[in-house]
Amino acid sequence: MIDSKTREELKQKLLEEKKRIEENISKTEISKKGTDREYETAFPEIERDQEENADEMEMYESNLAIDESMKLELEKIDEALSRMEKGTYGICSNCQKEIPLERLRAYPQADTCLDCQK
Repeated sequence: MIDSKTREELKQKLLEEKKRIEENISKTEISKKGTDREYETAFPEIERDQEENADEMEMYESNLAIDESMKLELEKIDEALSRMEKGTYGICSNCQKEIPLERLRAYPQADTCLDCQK
């Protein structure tokens, strides 16, 4: 069982990572008005030169993949924070055993133990 001091430490790590990710979501994503952490794709202005278009589309696709990865991490962080509120944080969602503290310190948004992750 995780003591309250350790839980608070892990919560702060989650909140810091959440803030860092939200600040780094690239300019290919714009926030939808009136929603929280929901994004939609904004296409860059396309130039008339085909070579410039290819470069811009390549950069756009790369940014889009990175943004998708960051959004998935945000979801995992939100789920971990929710589990903290519910009192189920630190319990493997698959086998229901405790997730080792070393794993949670390394990856606080983990929802499975290493055995179940494999």
